[in-house]
Amino acid sequence: DTIVKTEDRQLFNDMMHEIGQPVAKSEAVNTVDAALEAAERIKYPVMMRAAFALGGLGSGFAKDADELAYLAQKALAVCPQVLVEKDLRGWKEVEYEVVRDAHDN
Repeated sequence: DTIVKTEDRQLFNDMMHEIGQPVAKSEAVNTVDAALEAAERIKYPVMMRAAFALGGLGSGFAKDADELAYLAQKALAVCPQVLVEKDLRGWKEVEYEVVRDAHDN
């Protein structure tokens, strides 16, 4: 369950909101057309992140619809979901890593 929540971009964002952590404006989608529609609402430039790919497989930046369509088509060929989010290059990023043992410590 926890691994799924870290891999599914929408579930991850929902969890961040639950604990009061801000996240970039974003939408999780599963088609190229939906990615393009999300980017129109978010406004270019955007970053597209492939879900279920911790190494960032297929992720990248797009300054316009043509670049996003290319990225989304490539990513959706190997994963079922992408996250289209506001490009925040130049901002500070905070990354969480959680480790626990068999006793939930």
